[in-house]
Formats: sequence, structure tokens, C-alpha cells
Amino acid sequence: MNNFISYLRIKYKYAERTLQAKENHIENWEKLCLKDQELEKLTTKALLSLIENQKKKYQISTLNNQLKTLEQYYNYLVAIKKRKSHPLINFRIKSETKPLIQGLLTEQELTELYENYSVQGHLGGQFNHYRQRNKVILGLMIYQGLDSITLERLEIGHIDVEKAIVQVPRISEYKLKERILPLASNQIMELHKYLTQTREELLKIIKTEQETKKLFPKSSKTRFSSITQSIKKQIEIENIHLLCGQR
Repeated sequence: MNNFISYLRIKYKYAERTLQAKENHIENWEKLCLKDQELEKLTTKALLSLIENQKKKYQISTLNNQLKTLEQYYNYLVAIKKRKSHPLINFRIKSETKPLIQGLLTEQELTELYENYSVQGHLGGQFNHYRQRNKVILGLMIYQGLDSITLERLEIGHIDVEKAIVQVPRISEYKLKERILPLASNQIMELHKYLTQTREELLKIIKTEQETKKLFPKSSKTRFSSITQSIKKQIEIENIHLLCGQR
């Protein structure tokens, strides 16, 4: 155990308080092992069984913190050649995604809202470009559960239309690591149009440098949260129409 703590101290430069917490994490995982099990030799299947039991005891954020320590422990074992492979690399438990509109819409109804979200602005012209961008953002909110902070950090390279995936970047030390999420089939065409046409038009409108890699470029005066709030307000209006059968 001392060697592992030294490894963490050198590699991550953790404070002593953090190192003590991580030592406690590993000791707790060791206590969970059966008599014929050793933590350093556990298989992925055995670990998942332990994790399933821990999910009943801890909040997801707490358990993910413990899983991070466990991941570092196996990284250490691989580094010193006590294990050939890592049994649980980048594994985290995803928090339950909150619905875009709490308590009102089912998954099917959210899909209908997305598909029926008009890309035609009332005044036409540049407003059509904004609406098409908003539909792409809406899709990422519904199907991938992304929040405003994550959406703002997305870059062009994070979207792979051909493979139908989005690479979600890590936004802070306390958030989940980078992860790859599949795109829904009905997102592909909108994303393709946005990447090849709409985004370029928006760059001209907001006069942002063409070189920016941001997936959703905006002016310096615009807060990204105001964009998502605007989309949500529009969705609430369309939601009322949906529930009343006025689509």
C-alpha cells in the first residue's frame, strides 16, 4: 500500500489528506473481497459485482470518486507489471439524466418534439440558421444528455458523422473523463447540414474568426446558457401544443 501511495504522491502531487482518503478507498475495496479473492487479481466480472453492491450504499458521485482511486490502483499495478491489463479503465457510473422538461414528456414525446422542431425561423434568413443550430443543440441535450457547459466546450473534431459518435470532452477534474457516445440516427442529417453549411453561415453573421474550432461559435457578448434557455422556452411552447394535440 505504501508503494501505491508514493506512486500517487509523485504522479499526481496530491495533498496528504487526499492520499489518506485514497488509501481508505483501497482498504475498503479490499474488505469487500471474498476470502478467496485478492483485489489486485480481480477480474472485470468480479469487480462489476462489487460495484453493483456498492451502488446500493453510496451516491453516484461518491462511488465514482472511489472508482477513480480503484482505476489509479490498477494503473499502478500495470505500471509495476503486477497485472498485464487493466480490468476497469475509465469506468464510471453515469448519473441519471434529468429530462429536458421535468415530469411532462416521455422519451417518445421528446423524440417527437425533436423531430417536429422547426428549422424555419419566423422571419426567415439568418433566423433559419439559428433555428437549425438550435435543433442540433436540442438533439445533443435530449439524446446525449449534455448540459450547457459541455455543449459550449464541444469542438468540430468531437463529432464524427460517419461513425455516428460524439466524443464528449472532460470539462473539469471533478467531472467524468472523456467519453464516446453514439448519435441517434435522426441526428445525423441535421449534424451533417450544420457542419457543412449552417455553421459557416453563422460564422459570417456573428463575425467570428473562421479558424475557431468551436462546434457552436458565438459572439463574445452571448452567454451559451442563454442559447439553451431560449431553446427550452421554445420547447415548452411546443410541448403545450403537443399535449393539446395541436402539432
